[in-house]
Amino acid sequence: MPELPEVETVVRSLDPVLKQRRIEAVWTSGFPLHLQRAVDAAALVHALVGSCIHGVARRGKYLLLDVEGASPHVVLVHLGMSGRLVVAKAPTLRPPHTHVALTLAGGEELRFIDPRRFGLVKVASTREGFPELAEMGPEPLDELDEERLAAALVGSRAPLKSFLLDQRKVAGLGNIYVCEALFEASLHPRKPARSARRHAGTLLAAIRKVLERGIANRGTTLRDYVDGAGHAGGNQHSLQVYGRAGEPCVRCGALIRRRVDAGRSTFFCAGCQKR
Repeated sequence: MPELPEVETVVRSLDPVLKQRRIEAVWTSGFPLHLQRAVDAAALVHALVGSCIHGVARRGKYLLLDVEGASPHVVLVHLGMSGRLVVAKAPTLRPPHTHVALTLAGGEELRFIDPRRFGLVKVASTREGFPELAEMGPEPLDELDEERLAAALVGSRAPLKSFLLDQRKVAGLGNIYVCEALFEASLHPRKPARSARRHAGTLLAAIRKVLERGIANRGTTLRDYVDGAGHAGGNQHSLQVYGRAGEPCVRCGALIRRRVDAGRSTFFCAGCQKR
């Protein structure tokens, strides 16, 4: 699933291309090929056709398209497991698994493509109209500070990895960057979160380091992820533990371990990450 660095990369690649572009038409896929959380096509058409895109932003793992027209609206997009949001020339043939296409003035389309169909596209008059954003935690690159993180850790009974994956605690983190951040901070994934309070500063610095590296490398492409121009990321070549089970640790040489909890793989070094 695309995480904060991947979504941020998509935002940065789309914003200059889409800003002030007028939406001339909206197309959506129909049954039975629609997304699992079906798109309200009528709402999209009503809100978007004839309007201009003011800008593209991010909140957690969500993209937000701010649209100005007869009345302002916001489009919320979640890429799910395999979603892509790309600009393509129109009227080129839409690829399989295209679920939404916004025809733009100038002869291009903004297309949402999602083979596994776990993504989300919806519209509201304001950001406050999306319950998905209502309880989201602070952004780790700017809003979150050491004191706030320490307080949240103390109040949690979850293992450290589960704590960091909870979007109510920290926005935008997923499996890849949590594994990488915990390795960077030398903290075991199963360490109780409340016992990690004294490591809050180290943990926050590690989170920011791996996220900033991911953004600098334009995201991690393991399978489906591309940016808004259709280009793959390069951060997969910089991962220190994720996907490296059985390979030597870059620090101590011990073999990276993989364990599965609730269907989710965790990668760590038992030599460097003590409980």
